[in-house]
Amino acid sequence: SSGINAEYGGEILVRKWKRASTIGRKSDWEYEIGCPPLSASMKSDLMWESSTSPKVYRQDTKTHYTWRIQPLPYPLSNYKISVENSTIFVRTENKKYFKKLRIEDMDRFELPLIVKHVNCAHANSTLMISYEKPKNVLQLEQAIYSELCKVKPIQDGDMDSCKQQ
Repeated sequence: SSGINAEYGGEILVRKWKRASTIGRKSDWEYEIGCPPLSASMKSDLMWESSTSPKVYRQDTKTHYTWRIQPLPYPLSNYKISVENSTIFVRTENKKYFKKLRIEDMDRFELPLIVKHVNCAHANSTLMISYEKPKNVLQLEQAIYSELCKVKPIQDGDMDSCKQQ
């Protein structure tokens, strides 16, 4: 399921997947881009994740794959960003945080990650990591967006265009 917002130039706001388990049971939504709504992320269990533990959200722009990790209070000089195979690694010098970031889009195209395309910034306890999209990915996304613009959206309750044969 994807949410493409035309007001923001066709940027993908949400991409989520629901995969069946090995025994065919439906799983929860896995968010590849965007973040789950607050009510969906809160469970009624007796135990829950600490609100102070860092959370990773992928939020792409037209030209970059982008992640926001918050809260991470350390200064930018404390972070080590490296690329190995098809994974971006985020580490801190004080060994307080470690995260692997994958770009599923690059995996689908079987494209390698290049270190010089990774950028990072830090502000307001948020670490922002971005990876520049390759030209062929940009061209494909533009082609998909132009095709989607040609499709006439179905209005609520308009089932005439969905007739079964």
